[in-house]
Amino acid sequence: MKAKLKVLLPGFTGNMDDVVVYYNSKLNKYIVRKKVKPKFTPDHSLTQEMHAFRRRIDVSEDYIDDCREYIRLFNQKFRRQGRAMSTWPNVYMKIMRALKAKYPELDFGTLTREDVLERDLPCKTVASAVEAGYLDKVPGYEKLDNSL
Repeated sequence: MKAKLKVLLPGFTGNMDDVVVYYNSKLNKYIVRKKVKPKFTPDHSLTQEMHAFRRRIDVSEDYIDDCREYIRLFNQKFRRQGRAMSTWPNVYMKIMRALKAKYPELDFGTLTREDVLERDLPCKTVASAVEAGYLDKVPGYEKLDNSL
C-alpha cells in the first residue's frame, strides 16, 4: 500500500495516526509509510560468538583489506542490479554464517586460528570462501588470498 498526501507541510516529520512521515536525504524526497509493529527477532548469541572469535584471533589487517577489496569488486559488478555491500564485517559475517551452516558442529567459543588452518576451512581466505560458494564470484577474487 502506498500512502499519498496531496499537501505536505514543509519540514514535517513524525507520526500521524497509522502512518510515519520522514525525509529521506538519499532519495531527496519525503516518504510516507504505514506504521508497523516490530517483528520478533531471534537470539543473537551466534552473532556475538562470531564477533568474539574475530576479536580473539585478532584478524590480520591483510584479511580485512581483502574483505574491503571484495566489497569494491562486488559493488562494481552488481551496482546495476541494486545490490551493494558497505563494510568489511558484512563480508566476514556472510562467510561465518555460511561456515556455520555447512559445519554445524563448529563452536566459535573454542575455535582457534590454528584449528581453522589445520582443518583447512574455507574461511581462511576470501578467495577460498568464494570458491566454496560462501560469497558471490566476482572478477579478480583469486587475488584475495591473504590468510585469516
